[in-house]
Amino acid sequence: MTREEIEKLGDEYEVCYCMGTTLGEIREAIRNGAVTMDTLKERTEAGTLCGLCESREIDDDGDREVHLDEILAAYAEGK
Repeated sequence: MTREEIEKLGDEYEVCYCMGTTLGEIREAIRNGAVTMDTLKERTEAGTLCGLCESREIDDDGDREVHLDEILAAYAEGK
């Protein structure tokens, strides 16, 4: 997904169903320096239970619309 597509989801969009982590919380963590998967998971708890929200490779059934790796890639370059 592109950054523009991700932003259309809105801050309240729940990226991690297991932990209830929203896109807004993830973007805030990235703005505050969480630019690796490990740091992002540590600061938001997203992806720490079932892991499906981490990447499309893990979410092979396509249950999630957007994944942490996509968000990191979209925001890492132009915070």
